[in-house]
Parts: sequence; structure tokens; C-alpha cells
Amino acid sequence: MTWIIKETDETEIRQKYRTGKLLGKLIAANALSDEETAELLEGNSSLTLSDAECVAKACERILEAAKRQEKVFVGGDYDADGITATAIMKKTLDLLRIPNGYYIPDRFREGYGLSKETVALAYRKGYQLIITVDNGVRAHEALAEAKRLGMDVIVTDHHRIEEKIEADIVVHPDYMEDRYEHLCGAGVALEISMKLIGRQDDLIALAAIASIGDVMPLWKETRKIVKEGMTILKQRIPRPVASMFRPGSTVNWTSIAFQIVPKLNSVGRMNDLSNVNTLVPFLLATDEEAIARYARQLDHVNSVRRELSETQTAMADSMIEDENFVVIYNEKFHEGICGLIAGRIANTYHKPALILAKHGNLLKGSGRSVKGFDMFDFFSEFDELVTFGGHEQAVGIAIDAEKFDDFKAHVNEKMKDVKLAEADEEKTAIAIRSDDITMDEILDLQRCEPLPKEINSMFAITDCEILTSKETDKVIKYSIANGNGPLEAVLYKRKEIDVAEDPHTIIGSLSLNRWRNNVTMSVEIEDIY
Repeated sequence: MTWIIKETDETEIRQKYRTGKLLGKLIAANALSDEETAELLEGNSSLTLSDAECVAKACERILEAAKRQEKVFVGGDYDADGITATAIMKKTLDLLRIPNGYYIPDRFREGYGLSKETVALAYRKGYQLIITVDNGVRAHEALAEAKRLGMDVIVTDHHRIEEKIEADIVVHPDYMEDRYEHLCGAGVALEISMKLIGRQDDLIALAAIASIGDVMPLWKETRKIVKEGMTILKQRIPRPVASMFRPGSTVNWTSIAFQIVPKLNSVGRMNDLSNVNTLVPFLLATDEEAIARYARQLDHVNSVRRELSETQTAMADSMIEDENFVVIYNEKFHEGICGLIAGRIANTYHKPALILAKHGNLLKGSGRSVKGFDMFDFFSEFDELVTFGGHEQAVGIAIDAEKFDDFKAHVNEKMKDVKLAEADEEKTAIAIRSDDITMDEILDLQRCEPLPKEINSMFAITDCEILTSKETDKVIKYSIANGNGPLEAVLYKRKEIDVAEDPHTIIGSLSLNRWRNNVTMSVEIEDIY
């Protein structure tokens, strides 16, 4: 990794926006516009309601279903966004006393989105209205079947619209006001919910988790959802969500992204151990004993997923050949973690990777790309593909098992004409001195949390004086000289960062570490030299 240490003059920013020194440097270094800066510094996280015609029509149709006592079917999706969106819509229908049911398809047996078969089954069970959440814009066969059977459909989704959607009502950020453009599936469901039943704190918290899990741009209404959701989680956390945090965890973007979201996603990935449909009643549960029991089961599923991911990533690593596109199949691979393995290999070797597992007579799996390489475009003209979908950085693929060797040869042949970008990319860090760091300065920085992912918040402490160091199996902790109180820098060994013999510069993110009654200033190290 090559770092550019950026010196900034924050004087004008501090005077204009009344910020501290570090926040002023962050705004200046990122060249944020007045509009972006004002949005980051805005203290008001009150949510707004969309006045879009599509939202109004969806609400009218749902209230009509309540009046007629029609049965309403919710079709969900198996990732964190789809699961929470399903829970939001179900609770909304429950509070309106509308007879309802829901179904989230099996990731591997049924695949993504509402299917023709599910529509037919819902019809036979007497459902008259279908509401999709976090899917539907590509469910053309299913929508045609619903129309043939005389069922009304409300599609609520946020994925890219590529063809005309043959549904009665489509609620999508493209059809809403500009401030809602970054909503995830659960965010779209929340807009409908708030219009119908008003504010429900537990549903706002679920939409915040979904927005983080789907890595949505943290601007406009999505930013407000996440900020408001995190406030709720800090002050009056719903019991099902609380049960998924590790004991002693601080509620922030990182703990949600790395503790809550993986657990929700693990159930859909590990379909041989669990049923993703059981997550919805868990997220809406109020019985303490039931919540605790399910949370233990969820911990087990996620632990198995994590262990499999580690062992099978090592297995895949041992199979890598000297090739520019890593394509690996092993009959022991679990289909649910192929994408995780591919992502780790792509990040480690800076090469696109495709990992395949056995699925009947097919090999199915996931690919992950690297910067500058369009994986979707690369595979778009491969005749060997039985199924194919995705985008520039990630794809899902299925091929006939007997064609694996020919398929891999085709990949290698096509890669001969591809030049990958250099792996050693440059990153920028904002230059500061050790004594610039105070608790008040870090608290001032936290006014902007959570930061949109495109904003650089890495600081380079250029005058480090290391007083002591302490090493464990997983971390090295450094005590840094600072006239404003104890300053600790933490280096996680899993990051495999080389440490110079007498380092003078530490690059990382700043935070406050709270443990029992003690609060200390902390740096999580991204580089040290």
C-alpha cells in the first residue's frame, strides 16, 4: 500500500462551520461542497415521508385490502435487507389487522426473487394481493402469472430497473423524490409503513441495519434512517437486535456491520442448518425466552459459517495456480460461502476470483472482482453459462459440471487480452500531529458519523513517539506519547501489516474506547512505519 500524506489548512472551514481542528481537516481534505458539509453536520435526524404518487397508491391499495379483509402475501429476499424488509411489511400488516403471510425463497433451491411457483401457491391459499419487498423488478414471469390469475401486485424494490415492470403498483426510489434515491429495500418498505401506521422505533432500527448491510450511500433520507436507527439502538434497543450483539459491544456502524449483518446473512447462506423464514418472527418477537433461544441458534449457525469460510478459504488458497483469473471448484465447497471465499481471494491476490460448488449436475458459485475489472461484462458472452447474473464487481454463475475444464480454459484464454490494474493502489491520509488528538476533537469528529464510504477518514499521525508496546495472539497495542491524555494505537495481526523497527508514523481511524468506567483515545492502525 502506498500512502499519500495530505497536509490541509482547515482555518477557513473551522471559522465557517464552527468545527474542531480534526473535523475541519477532514472536510477540507475531502473537498466537500457546502451542501455535503451541511448534511454531515446536520443534527436533525427526523425522518420524512415521501409524497410520491407510487407510495400513495400503494398505501391506498393496502388500506383497501384492510377494508375488504383480503389476504395479503409478502414475498421477501434472503439477505439482511430482504429479511428486515419482510419483517417491516409484516408488522405493518399485523397492526392494520390485515390477514397476511410471507415467504422468503431458499437461496439455492429456488433462487432470488418472487417465482411463478410461489405466486401459484399463494393463489391456491387464497391470497388476493402480493407485496414484494427488496425484489420484484426482475420477476417478470411471476408478475405475468399473478396477472393471469387475477391477483394484484405491489412491487417494492430498489434494484436497477432494466425492463418495464408489469405490476399494478411499483414503489421504487426512481419514482420517488430525489431525497429518497439511496433507499434500500427495507427503506422503501419503511416509507410505506410510516405512511400507514406512523413511526415504529423497532422498524426504523431494522431499516438502519438493512441500509448498513446493503452498503447504501449514506446521504439524504438514508443517512437520516441510519442516524435515527442508531440513536434508537443506543437508547432503547429492541431485544431481538440486542441479543445479536456481543456482550459489551458499543452500538455503532462497525458493530452493526460486523456483528448483526453477518448473522442475518448466515441463515440464508447455511440453508442446510437453518430456515431463513424463521428470522422474521425472531426480529418481531417480544418473548425474552424465545428470543434468547433463537439467538443461541443464530450464534451457532454463524459460527459454523465462519469456520467453514476460514477452512474452505484455506483449501481454495492451496489450489490457486499461476493465472490472472482464479477459477476453483471443489466438491467440498459449501455453496453458501462461495462468494465469501471469492472475495477473500480477490482481495488477497488482487485478481478476480470465481469459486464453484456442486449443485446436482451443475456447478454453482460466485465471483468477486477487483478494481477496474468488469466481471459482468467479461462473462456476458460465455455460452457455457446455464444461469448468470450480477454486476461489475460480483456475479453468480452456474455451468454444467462436465464442462468445467472447457469453461476454465475459456476464462484463461479470454484473460490473455485483459490487463489488470496495478495491485498497489495509492491511498490518502490526512496529516495531523499527536497533540492534535483530544477527546473533544474525537467527539467533534463523531458528529458526522456514520460517514459515507467515499469520505476519507484516515489520519496520519506524523510525529509518533511510542512509549510502550504489548503483544497478544491477535493484536499489538502501542501507547503513544500525547499531552492530552492516554492515546492507544491497536494493530490487528490479521491485517498482516509490516512494522518498522522504530516507527514514527501511524495511519488509522480515531475513536474513543469505552471499557467499564474508563474512556481512552484510540487509533485502529491501517499502516505503521
